[in-house]
Amino acid sequence: MTGLYHLLTFTRLTKTWVMEIPGLRMIKTFIAILLSTNFLLFTCASVFANSNRGIESQISLGTAWELLEYKEREKDTGLDSKANLNSLVVGVEGLKRWEYLFCGIKSVFPVFLEGDQEEVTRYGRSFQKDNLELGWIRIDGFLGYPLRYWVNPYLGIRWSEVRQERTGLVVAGIPVDLRSVEEVISWNLLLGVRGVGDFTPRLKWNYWLEYFLPLNVDVTNSAVPGFKASDKNGYTLELKGGIDYLCKDSLGFGLLVYGGWMHWNGSDWKSIDHVLVKWPENDTFYLGGGLKITYKF
Repeated sequence: MTGLYHLLTFTRLTKTWVMEIPGLRMIKTFIAILLSTNFLLFTCASVFANSNRGIESQISLGTAWELLEYKEREKDTGLDSKANLNSLVVGVEGLKRWEYLFCGIKSVFPVFLEGDQEEVTRYGRSFQKDNLELGWIRIDGFLGYPLRYWVNPYLGIRWSEVRQERTGLVVAGIPVDLRSVEEVISWNLLLGVRGVGDFTPRLKWNYWLEYFLPLNVDVTNSAVPGFKASDKNGYTLELKGGIDYLCKDSLGFGLLVYGGWMHWNGSDWKSIDHVLVKWPENDTFYLGGGLKITYKF
């Protein structure tokens, strides 16, 4: 029982987030609509290109509600898990533009977490339940070239920390007095493109599309002392779109919507105190929407 429990605990160690609240199908639909909208804007760019100044130096502060669905798979043991999660996040971005260069830093961190009961099945049958809370902090720094107002490529680095806390575990119908804290800390290469445009002199649109490739990752879990995984196989893809209204030349308010997918392949089996444990394959789809305020300088 102890070995199996440790095995299961670590299987949960890397859960996937796959938005199920709106659903994976809804997320794919959202991304398709946003890409299509951007394409239409690009093809009609000449309608409002003359008045557009492209990327500008600015500082923005926003808040958003994120919906997450976390899923995890372990084919060798037949274990699958799923949980729907919500969080209130705050985002901050600073961007400086010069004639042939722009640079920036942006961060997102949670201020409120709404947990969910995580359910684990083994070969389709209920096996374990627990209460899960998940917090995700990400900080990005980047440098880019202002090519065109609607397409500006940039390159950067992301630092990411995902913290999962599990309590109230019930395994095979038996309560287990254990608190498990899993941390996934990673450094990632950021490849991105962003653009801005004008509907009117006061009403603006913007977007960004980003791809993240892991450079380094460390995974630990308090329920399995001595375990550490560093398997880097994975990726993250994120797309964001927004509309801003300038109430003054330097001050604006906006709406933003974004969605993304984070995938990890997991680790190989490792022997810890004669018990086999691993970080399982996992996916996280997420969708967020909120408000922001922007000051241009």
